Amino acid sequence: MARPDAIAPSATPQAAARTCAPFRHEALFYADGNRGFVEGTLALVRGALATDAGVLVAVGATRAAALAEALGEEAERVSFADISQLGRNPARIIPMWRDFAREHSSGGADGSETASGAASTAVLGIAEPVWPGRDAAELTECERHEALLNLAFDDGPGWHLLCPYDLDGLDDHVLEAARHTHPLLACDGASRENREYPYVHEPPRPFAGALPAPCDPVRELAFAHGELAQVRLAIAGWASANALGAGRTDELVLAVDELASNSIRHGGGAGTLSWWREGETLLCEVRDAGWIQAPLVGRVRPSIDASSGRGVWLVNQLCDLVQIRSAPAGSVVRVHMRLG
Repeated sequence: MARPDAIAPSATPQAAARTCAPFRHEALFYADGNRGFVEGTLALVRGALATDAGVLVAVGATRAAALAEALGEEAERVSFADISQLGRNPARIIPMWRDFAREHSSGGADGSETASGAASTAVLGIAEPVWPGRDAAELTECERHEALLNLAFDDGPGWHLLCPYDLDGLDDHVLEAARHTHPLLACDGASRENREYPYVHEPPRPFAGALPAPCDPVRELAFAHGELAQVRLAIAGWASANALGAGRTDELVLAVDELASNSIRHGGGAGTLSWWREGETLLCEVRDAGWIQAPLVGRVRPSIDASSGRGVWLVNQLCDLVQIRSAPAGSVVRVHMRLG
């Protein structure tokens, strides 16, 4: 398999056009740990700061510390976020970038001009949502998240997002997946078109495929209108018995209640709840006859007067990981809550 950082550049007109597209989503494949990460990002950050661009770096603590040290006093002008906390559930990342891009594009959140009288449109983000140690379910959702970024921002303000991938710490199949979710690749300080990017003419399908079968033993409860109390009681008792903790138990019960309520309102009036434990993770799954067709559901903060979309948004804020698979035959939403 060719290494992702060894893809040959393309000189096609399409490559130039995409490089100049309003939203530039680019992958950086680096080696040599903190040193390679800093070498791949430092010049880009300094260049953005030189133009007074807003810069947000969402990476792990060691990577952030290494970059801050290299930047010196300039690090005070960079916003840092711990991706291991913020991005544990990848569905929370797009809302962060939406807020940041909105705040720093066109002079600020209110669209005002900068002190020089010109509207600022320069925004740089650096995010490492895939890090060594992610489990298989998280990696699957990270890949779907990366594909959805292009859909989420292609019609919005222009900005640049660089996604570093650790060649030494990640498996080949993870690096291969990254090649298929980024229109651009960073090579020797320049952007190159990724000729293996598949979503030029068709959007990603984030709900396609099936989830792995649950581990035994699995408990199930069918529910319909007027039976949500049984759903809440079942999950509350089970989570408490597994020592999830009072606060986290309340959050899991609320998340499952929201999903079951959605099944009644939008999924044919009924559904089936399943729950089980895998190692140190509690999993709950709600299946119904509905078909989810909005690819960014749960990743766009609903407005105050929104009539729908709040349930899945709330579930994403409460749970450690949320997985959605949907087709005309029905939908399944699986949520993960880690013990401890």
